[in-house]
Amino acid sequence: MKKHQQILIQAIKNSGMTAREIANRVGIHESTLSKFLDGKSDLKAENYFSILNVLPESQRQIAQAQLGFSPETKLESVLPLLAHASREEQALVLRVIADCWLNNSGTSDRSSEMLAV
Repeated sequence: MKKHQQILIQAIKNSGMTAREIANRVGIHESTLSKFLDGKSDLKAENYFSILNVLPESQRQIAQAQLGFSPETKLESVLPLLAHASREEQALVLRVIADCWLNNSGTSDRSSEMLAV
């Protein structure tokens, strides 16, 4: 199992959230998450980061630190990368931003606000 998989699996286990709850909040099928948790398959980057974003803040911060994300990382240092990213990578970034926005908006029914990128 790859390190990024181990990090997210541990964060999920320590979150106190059920796989069903996480899958519903992210908008993926519960079997997709179960296969990931059992080490049978990996996740798309979009789903990986969407799951990370719905976890409690403490678990998210621990996982991000293990992944090498630093709270001191400034957006300005990432912007040049976006300029050279593929359309698919740019779409993924927009999707992550949309997911963050939705998660921070306090809405309990995300289905009516799901954004397609």
